[in-house]
Amino acid sequence: MDVLQLKKNVISKGLIPLEELFDQDDVARKPTSQSTEKGVEEVNIGKPATPKMVKLSKELLPKTKDKYISLMASFVDVFTWDYLDLKAYDMNII
Repeated sequence: MDVLQLKKNVISKGLIPLEELFDQDDVARKPTSQSTEKGVEEVNIGKPATPKMVKLSKELLPKTKDKYISLMASFVDVFTWDYLDLKAYDMNII
């Protein structure tokens, strides 16, 4: 593996090297946040016949929540909703 040598091998104050945050398998060593279902609500951005459920924080302001719902609903086709959607990717893009 090639290593890039920098003239000044320093890290700015407040930044932590990624090696200290993740193990060799890119798994966080000390996760700082844990998801909780208590503060989350499910919202359907699809149609009643074909629901597309997303989870949003209950702490969002109503105006902000409406903006998120509107944004996600307008781009509902870019999300993967079913395992079969994952199989239809173009290797040229990856």
